[in-house]
Amino acid sequence: MKRIIIAAILSFITQLSFAQSFKREYAEKLSNQFNYVEAYPVWVELVNESIELNNLDIPSLRFCIAAAFGSEQYVEALKWSDMLLAKSKDAVEADVLLHLQILLLNKKYDAIKQQLTVSAPLFPTSVELQRWKSDVDQLPTILQRKSVYDVNLFRSVEIGEEFSAVPFEEGVLLVTTGQNSGFVNRIYGKTGQFFTDLVYVKLVGGKQTKEVIWKDIKRTNPHDGPISFSSNNRYAFITTNQDEIDEKNKIKYDRLELEIFEKERDEWIKRDYFKWNSNTYSTGHGTVDDTLNLYFVSDMPGGFGGTDIYMCKWNGSGYEAPKNLGPRVNSSGNELFPYVSMDGTLYFASNGWLGYGGLDVFTWDFVSNGPENMGSPVNSNADDFSFNVNEIAGKGFVSSNRTNWKDEVFVVNAKMQKRYVDIELKDCQNKPFAQQKVTLYKADGSYWKTLVSDDLGRMSYIGVIGEQYHLSFKDPITRLMDSVTFTNELDALQTIRLVARPKNQKSTLTVFNASRIPLDGALVRLYQKGKEIKKQITKKDGKVLFDGQTVDSFSITAINYREYVMKMPEDKKCDTLISLECTMGINTGNAFINLDQVLYDYNKWDLRSESIIELDKLVKYMKSNDLKVELSSHTDSRGEDVYNEWLSQQRSNSCVNYIISKGISSTRIIAKGYGEYRLKNKCENNVECTEEEHQQNRRTELRIISE
Repeated sequence: MKRIIIAAILSFITQLSFAQSFKREYAEKLSNQFNYVEAYPVWVELVNESIELNNLDIPSLRFCIAAAFGSEQYVEALKWSDMLLAKSKDAVEADVLLHLQILLLNKKYDAIKQQLTVSAPLFPTSVELQRWKSDVDQLPTILQRKSVYDVNLFRSVEIGEEFSAVPFEEGVLLVTTGQNSGFVNRIYGKTGQFFTDLVYVKLVGGKQTKEVIWKDIKRTNPHDGPISFSSNNRYAFITTNQDEIDEKNKIKYDRLELEIFEKERDEWIKRDYFKWNSNTYSTGHGTVDDTLNLYFVSDMPGGFGGTDIYMCKWNGSGYEAPKNLGPRVNSSGNELFPYVSMDGTLYFASNGWLGYGGLDVFTWDFVSNGPENMGSPVNSNADDFSFNVNEIAGKGFVSSNRTNWKDEVFVVNAKMQKRYVDIELKDCQNKPFAQQKVTLYKADGSYWKTLVSDDLGRMSYIGVIGEQYHLSFKDPITRLMDSVTFTNELDALQTIRLVARPKNQKSTLTVFNASRIPLDGALVRLYQKGKEIKKQITKKDGKVLFDGQTVDSFSITAINYREYVMKMPEDKKCDTLISLECTMGINTGNAFINLDQVLYDYNKWDLRSESIIELDKLVKYMKSNDLKVELSSHTDSRGEDVYNEWLSQQRSNSCVNYIISKGISSTRIIAKGYGEYRLKNKCENNVECTEEEHQQNRRTELRIISE
């Protein structure tokens, strides 16, 4: 019903020898014309006759399996395939591969592994069986995968089947076998139904009107559809049957071809843009991306399996020669129904990659090593195909025969709202970094997709609003890199910027005072995109060391110095080690905290009036700056050492208690008494000094400390 173009797994049948009886010739003729519905009961008779004669006819049994499979009678196909595999000495590789597909369609997942255990050793050179064997352990994970889309039936139909729905104008265009609008003999033998037509269903207020046959483009007598359109509905790409019939190898092929129409003044004009149709192979299922590059399906020679997906580049006046998308998309099975979304993601159906059974819908980002199964409920054990979606609106369609093996159209709805996320990549010289791969990860750290920057270093994707993402850029050649974690906001102006810098880039900042002496105890705040990410305190050498890739600006604060703010200079971003420095300007006037005025009388710890003035300045400073300080007091050398230590602690406590009384949290200030252990001059024990010299040692000091 999906008009799968000659599956590779069945092709071996035509190479077998044929019996000469009329019944066999009639059955062969029906099968070779893909008239599986009528062929199947004839093959059943032939097989049963051979069983009664106790001489199982293996060639007839193969045809019987193929006819049941081709007419979507999968329970019957499994019965006959089980019979064939029981005769393992007669089974060939193609028998086993078809049997594995039939097991998937019947949800016999455990039997797949059992069958591979038996069959794989019989065909040790089979690449496909080895791939099945290596992939089968992933099947439980795939079966548990959940899609981000809900799936609901579009509508119920009594006559025929329908599939490949696409949005068009005010409604939906879809392919149906429920019409019989041509000549009398319009029964398609492969399915026993009418040939396909395109019908239009208008939606009014979300409700469907009566369908009408779409005649904007002249229809043909055999199959028409599926159809797709360019984003502006200017171009239409329709799959139909060729007029010429190929009878090579005694098999009649009514092959498919791809036709292109362009709309001019409300009329669709057929164009000769695509020159790659042939009466020796089929082309179809055409779709284009936003740049009009064409993706289509064909069984032309040189492919990887039954049908492959090809791409033709649009050159402004026509399509260039097709290029196979290669083994990262195409398998030994059939790849069908490609669709490129607004996000630049390729969606397609395949029965060659491990999945739920039959055709599954897969996604590919054009750079990954292989496609990803979309999971349930988009996929089922039946044929799921012809997926398309508007990722911003969160709505689209998928076709499936999951209910009684009857093709129906289902509506898909995203579970979360999405929007475009714009990304800008520049190199370390602040120039656009073109044609570079940027890897995108989900919040849980799992890989999602790879983006490629354009000539302006820009790229975009469609992400879930409110979700967190991680972007990573690493160039193994230049060793430039950058990464960022961000939340996709409901903000059309949000742009995520990456600046590629050397790997393990480090930065040093040296802080000097006004006399160009390294400043000890300066607080350096490091920022990224306006958010503080770390604090550091300079040591005696006035230096701090930090990661040059995560910091884009910083501020320096020191007591009695004006705050210094600076950005990472653009011309330094290519250096492996960025060396920066700054010279702090001294505060003047009332802003200067003169701690030399915080003095004490001999053998006293009471605060003097002049001390309170300076401490009030400190309170004001701490209220304006979120920092933590140590306030230390010192004595002269006169008196016992232990007593002096106690006295200095009392003096420090008196200062701290005063500051706390003015509203500063006790967690932000520490009192420390050093006694006579940190004298500023020569006045040690037993050294004669003047009162003024001793006064210099009776002092209070202040320094910023880390958390």
